[in-house]
Amino acid sequence: MAITFVIGNSDDLNTSLLMPGNSISSALANEFTEATTDIYASSLIELGLILFFITFIVLSISKVLLMQMNKMEGKK
Repeated sequence: MAITFVIGNSDDLNTSLLMPGNSISSALANEFTEATTDIYASSLIELGLILFFITFIVLSISKVLLMQMNKMEGKK
């Protein structure tokens, strides 16, 4: 929730990185209790899946890079 307050919790799209915004995780935390219809809840669950896949891809890339670095250090 601290990230939500730092970012500004605004749903407006801005061209500047310094303007208030919203993250996927803060949108899930703030709006999940307000999901009254099935489509609303389904869209929030889909956002959660998107966040999971983004996290999985980033962690996989970092694991591959770390394995390559360890392999290069072993050859020296």
